[in-house]
Amino acid sequence: MSWQADKPNQESTSNPNEPLTQQLTQLNQTLTELRNYQGTQIQLQSTAKTSLDQQLHQIEQTARQVNQEFQMTLNNLDSNNASSQAQLKQTLQNAYAVFQKQTNLISQQNLTALKQIQTEQGQNNQRLSQLSDQVNQTIQETMDQVADQVDQQLQATKKRFSWYEIKNYLLAVIPTGILTGLVFWLLTRYFS
Repeated sequence: MSWQADKPNQESTSNPNEPLTQQLTQLNQTLTELRNYQGTQIQLQSTAKTSLDQQLHQIEQTARQVNQEFQMTLNNLDSNNASSQAQLKQTLQNAYAVFQKQTNLISQQNLTALKQIQTEQGQNNQRLSQLSDQVNQTIQETMDQVADQVDQQLQATKKRFSWYEIKNYLLAVIPTGILTGLVFWLLTRYFS
């Protein structure tokens, strides 16, 4: 038996690690892309929400101003003559109705846009959840492969050490046993 048989083969242990390294690199790239995608989505949603909030605030301010002006005009009409007062009052009421209709329409459009953003956010959350599940699965598979490789290497090392210990034991015990037997034989033969 030669000492070369006890040395591990260096080439065979480096090949199984290459797919693992590639998988870990691919996993790192996927996580980076996932983080960048999530950041972009959050930024877009925040910009859209800010824009809608500003539009809604402007509409509310305009509505308050128009209501105040209509109320002042209606109050002034009370003091004017009765014949033109009815006509002006009707015109202002019609204008106010049109204004309310437009305000409600814009509010509905904003609500629709907000619902659409909420739907898209839900879809993005679902995609992120799927990506997270895939990443977790890949990590679990990679960890299982690493554990299997480590176990195989430990078993091979244990086997090599076992045979190595047996060989060394036999190499030490047999010559010692032969020498001990020879010494006792010589002692019993010449001193008995």
